[in-house]
Amino acid sequence: MRPFPLAVCFLALATTVMAAEVQLPTIAVVGSGRVERLADYALLNFNLRGEGATAPEAVKALAAVQAKLDASLPRLPGKPATETRNFTLQIREVRGKGCENRGYPMMTAGDCAVVGVIATQGFQLRVTPAAKAGDAASLVAQIGGFDVNAAGGGVADEKALEDAAMRDAVADAKRQAELLAAASGVKLGPIIRVQDNQANSVVVTGYANNAPPPPPPPLPVPPVALASPLNYTPQPIVRTARVMVTYGLEP
Repeated sequence: MRPFPLAVCFLALATTVMAAEVQLPTIAVVGSGRVERLADYALLNFNLRGEGATAPEAVKALAAVQAKLDASLPRLPGKPATETRNFTLQIREVRGKGCENRGYPMMTAGDCAVVGVIATQGFQLRVTPAAKAGDAASLVAQIGGFDVNAAGGGVADEKALEDAAMRDAVADAKRQAELLAAASGVKLGPIIRVQDNQANSVVVTGYANNAPPPPPPPLPVPPVALASPLNYTPQPIVRTARVMVTYGLEP
């Protein structure tokens, strides 16, 4: 019998198992990134209303106010770009003062006779550049809008802001790792793993632009006269990111 080759096999297997169990020292840190930019556009929320003796009259009055706003927005001083979106729409009956509304169905005669109708609609207005949002709010109030409030703003290139926050988070992770490695008397090695808890998949698509040429610019119109110009700029847009980075350590 020749046991020597068998012993060599067992020794090689044991060496392989021991090598597999040996792990290089590592250090894991969590980096935080934060960037901010002035808003490119601002958002305004407001309501318009129309009143009439009947529902059709109230809706007609509401449409007239909206048409006046649509015609006035392009004439704002500085000609900011505006985009209006419609939200809630309500058409409500108005009853006499002597009518007690306890939440039950009401008769349309006597004290609870309908004396008029109010139609209201909610809007959101996007104003670019954001610095012109104050004048836009002043115009809305001047035309008859109510409950006008600023709803913040945003940036045109959201991805660029998020990417900048991610780069800042990675740089912060490296700074922490270098500090801890130096304090421990070891050398920082290569990155072994990066984990982004806020990662989202991004799909980029392309298309051919075969649209017809744009129409000629409209004739100039005089700017709308504001009763009271108003300065307003939304808060800077802030984006944050967090990453966990694992580095190897070298003696």
